[in-house]
Amino acid sequence: MPQFLQHRPLCLASSSPRRQEFLKKYDLKFDMHSPEIEETPLKNEVAKSFVKRMASEKALQVQKTFSQLAEDVIILSGDTIVCFGGKILGKPQSIKDARTMLTQLSGKTHRVFSGFSILDSASGNQITDHVCTEVSFLKLDNDLLEWYINSKEPFDKAGAYSIQGLGAILVESISGSYSNVVGFPIECIIQNLTRNGWISYTGNSQHEVYA
Repeated sequence: MPQFLQHRPLCLASSSPRRQEFLKKYDLKFDMHSPEIEETPLKNEVAKSFVKRMASEKALQVQKTFSQLAEDVIILSGDTIVCFGGKILGKPQSIKDARTMLTQLSGKTHRVFSGFSILDSASGNQITDHVCTEVSFLKLDNDLLEWYINSKEPFDKAGAYSIQGLGAILVESISGSYSNVVGFPIECIIQNLTRNGWISYTGNSQHEVYA
């Protein structure tokens, strides 16, 4: 099975199972540290700026941990939000909240923004960017809406749905990156890791492999 050669240790600045699964899919070895930061938009802060700032702050917060341990790692972080009508939809706090969000999205197109940050703790160099995907929902009838809410899946998901879970049947179409909607634009992550020589394709590198 083709694998990446890994030349630097990686740290995922997240406890998200979905982000873990993306890295595991490519057999990348990594540690995890979940940062604790204030995840509240600033006044008049637009969605793309917010997710980039969150991703950057998460990586920098985890960097402090490795600075104390004198370890050099590549820190990967991300932040994903759903945006509709110019407003950021976070995770629903109640059944009523989930119903309101899903009703808003029903039959409409919204945007999913993910910010990602890749921080080299040795040099301090940081790559931060964002990806945007448009997602169009089917018109949700009451039976489908209540069925999905009763599944409990909406309650830890931005925008109250999971495209990779049961929520797949709510989606009519997407325009852009699917992995971004899941929560981690892995194609952008991998591209930056290979471009900087932190990982490489099997057989294409003369660098020492990190074990």
